[in-house]
Amino acid sequence: MRTIKIFLASSEELEDDRNAFGNLVRKLNKTYEKRGIHLELFEWEDYDAAYNDRRKQDEYNDEVRASDMFLAVFHRVAGKYTIEEFDVATEEFRKKGLPKSYVYCKELQPGDVESQELQDFKQRLFKEMGHYWSRYANRDTMQLHFVMQLQLIESSGSDALKVEDGTVVLDGQPIARMENLPFAWLNEDFQKMSARLVELPIKIEKARSKVEKHPDDEDYRDDLQSLLNEYNKLKEDFAEYQNNLFSTAKRIAQLQGERITDRMRRAMEAFNEGRVHEANIILNEAERDGEIALQEYKQSKEITEQKRQNVINSIEEILLKCSTIMADISISIEDRIAKTEELYAQADTMAKECDYETEKYEKLLFEYADFLYKYAKYDKALDMYNQLLRIREKLYGVEHPNTAFTYNDIGNVYNRQGDYKKAFDFYDEAMAVCEKVLGSEHPAIALFFLNVACVYSEKGDYDVALACQFSALSIREKVLGLEHPDTADSYNGVGNAYSDKGDYDTALEYYFKALSIREKVLGLEHPDTARSYNNIGNVYADKGDYDTALEYYFKALAVYEKVLGKDHPDTARSYNNIGVVYSDKGDYDGALEYHFKALPIQEKVLGLEHPDTATSYNNIGVIYFNKGDYDKALEYYLKALAIREKVLGESHPYTQRTRKNVSLAKEKMNTNANAN
Repeated sequence: MRTIKIFLASSEELEDDRNAFGNLVRKLNKTYEKRGIHLELFEWEDYDAAYNDRRKQDEYNDEVRASDMFLAVFHRVAGKYTIEEFDVATEEFRKKGLPKSYVYCKELQPGDVESQELQDFKQRLFKEMGHYWSRYANRDTMQLHFVMQLQLIESSGSDALKVEDGTVVLDGQPIARMENLPFAWLNEDFQKMSARLVELPIKIEKARSKVEKHPDDEDYRDDLQSLLNEYNKLKEDFAEYQNNLFSTAKRIAQLQGERITDRMRRAMEAFNEGRVHEANIILNEAERDGEIALQEYKQSKEITEQKRQNVINSIEEILLKCSTIMADISISIEDRIAKTEELYAQADTMAKECDYETEKYEKLLFEYADFLYKYAKYDKALDMYNQLLRIREKLYGVEHPNTAFTYNDIGNVYNRQGDYKKAFDFYDEAMAVCEKVLGSEHPAIALFFLNVACVYSEKGDYDVALACQFSALSIREKVLGLEHPDTADSYNGVGNAYSDKGDYDTALEYYFKALSIREKVLGLEHPDTARSYNNIGNVYADKGDYDTALEYYFKALAVYEKVLGKDHPDTARSYNNIGVVYSDKGDYDGALEYHFKALPIQEKVLGLEHPDTATSYNNIGVIYFNKGDYDKALEYYLKALAIREKVLGESHPYTQRTRKNVSLAKEKMNTNANAN
């Protein structure tokens, strides 16, 4: 088991905070040991020099040198031993890259006075080292800073730290409430949304009371529906806003302890004080200055380290801008996505030109690829992931978890694009590496089983898919427990396999197990919860209970449109599902409306040869067939058949079904022609 050693130094005045910190590390250790990581904490208190002879302090300095993380916590004073230990940690970092040093400064309360020693130390931190310390107003803030920085030290590629229903959680374990974090509670938009979410339920109850007293009054009913619509939309907007704020906070955590520019410091301070729009404006000149710095670097006859550092500083500013712009809701989501993609591309180009540090370039590529994948820009994402793979193979070697995770990410892209053979090849490679390095019961192995199961399911091999799903579920129940989000994923996967086999009652049993965990742990407006709604809707549709199916489909759609956007494949799939149910109910015009919402998204994002695009073509053909427009039906059936024969193969059930549809349409056309 890997050990991460943490050295915590603080003054006597922070005894309560130090004890709380120790309790946090002990709780986190239970979570991390499931990943094969043990957290070892060394707590030290800076008493008066009389309590510490020189020989004992040398022993403490040796502990600092042996640590992976050094944390110095200050409030009003700065003890000379704590400062000495920080200097020891910094010097050791220059030699071997560890320990990573982080400084925490508790905010002063009215009447508190900061000692001259602490003021001098903080000035030296930035002026000499470009080091940005973490300010904390309460334990939630301190705990969040630490966990974000611990994730950087851990370097597992895990993104387990998330915002769920207003709480920051790590693998389901609460770390901090968003409302207790200054970058959120001091943010005016956060305050307005929070206040409105408290206010609206009261107004809704009053409006509902009026409707109950006057059930025939259309104005009262309209008022109630308007309030309900506003409330549901606001909850979705607020969840997305918190995620974007938190993503920026994680970016800032990555920069703490690194050398930063004055512009970055001002932007970080503005964000931490709740002024995200101001932070975004501060960074407006980063792009222009970055272009100038790069040109000066390329045109210089003598490449100096300072010119190179100017380019590196600009890269860091641009990457910070990527986070602040996504959190600035004064800009439309479409413009934020387009601008962020442009910024990542600029940072990537600059990094290639200036001999950017390999470890930092690895992080840049991962973030860039992840952003492209999230917003369904799959071809570009694939290019970035392949570049990342080459970097990680060079940094870590072929048989390393980080390399395996990149194989998995590439498999995910091919899976989304419908290239199942390539997806399977990369999943198989990822699993082989992780089984060798981490063992057969590591949670990562369960993830790979799940991905492979999805490929087999798409290929129509449902028995093998079910076996893979149960393999993943067995690992997760044993290692992660019965209420972990990943365990919910496996329940959902088993439900998928049973649904594919036509065992709908058993499928519902597992889908509702997954939904129960997701609603409890992730919240009602999480994309994974939406996927549970969608899957349950699928089963009810297959069982012929169309009204219940639509109820769950519209729940899923509301989340997808807000969280993923209207041009996302999952949103298109939701439109498609609703269209199918309307068709089954005999409402063909309503069905066409939703299918034609889905089709342009799929053609644009997934391409003209993707199975989901074929599904839309086929479903539109079914509707035209049922309306008696056999020419139109045949046109869309043939489009679907061409894709399915090429991508899924001639023996796949979907291909055979579409071929049968083509024959039926031709038969009807011949019958009509003979009748005329």
